[in-house]
Amino acid sequence: MTIILGYIYLFLAILQLLLLTFNYSFSNWIALPKNKNTYLQSEFFFVFINGFVLLNSSPLNWIVGLVMLGHAYGAYTLLFNSKEFYSSLEEIKAMTSQDNILDLISIPTLAIIGFIVIYSSSLTGGI
Repeated sequence: MTIILGYIYLFLAILQLLLLTFNYSFSNWIALPKNKNTYLQSEFFFVFINGFVLLNSSPLNWIVGLVMLGHAYGAYTLLFNSKEFYSSLEEIKAMTSQDNILDLISIPTLAIIGFIVIYSSSLTGGI
């Protein structure tokens, strides 16, 4: 299950990179305030999937647990501090001249998380 989760993250990184080559910024689209529910649904989906993998992994895969906590924190921030969430996104966009800075951050992040999750069972002492 852990390997499948890692490949989901890698697939999302490749999909975002492919969309970016066609000048479509998925991260900018999902970060719009009108798409708040879609963003929350994706965060809760990953909290659920990571939690499922975490509960079914033996020994306990703390790397997947950290990724799950990251998604839970993202959902919490958007639910309870959405004003600060969107203002921090605007600050990030204002600091750079890149329009697609969120994609340039999220693509390598998703790829790195994917590789780490795939190899996490060997890092945590599992089979």
